[in-house]
Amino acid sequence: MTPHDFVAQLNAAVVEENHATYRDLLLNTDIDRASDPYWRRVLSVFRDLSADQREVLLELTRQVTIDATANVLGVIDGSCPLGGEECQFRLISDGRDLAGDLQSLFLEQAEQNSP
Repeated sequence: MTPHDFVAQLNAAVVEENHATYRDLLLNTDIDRASDPYWRRVLSVFRDLSADQREVLLELTRQVTIDATANVLGVIDGSCPLGGEECQFRLISDGRDLAGDLQSLFLEQAEQNSP
């Protein structure tokens, strides 16, 4: 697997699939059938928003996922130190070190895929 392949698969699995899942849950879950108190509160707030505000919130969930994933990739690449300490991490696939440009590759792809 190449760094580009990894980033593409990560984007599909983490950003796009999770965004679709949250979108479906927020738009289609009946609040009376939700048993989790957290989800009941989220659904209650979401239902009180206008259609435009709901779309903004859904865009925000996608952007937060992109930012969090990019930060983790930055840690792996070494561009975002943990706790101010520089550590070297390696992400290896089939003996090939993928780390180095994952964060920038991921952000480029996210920008290309943005609505």
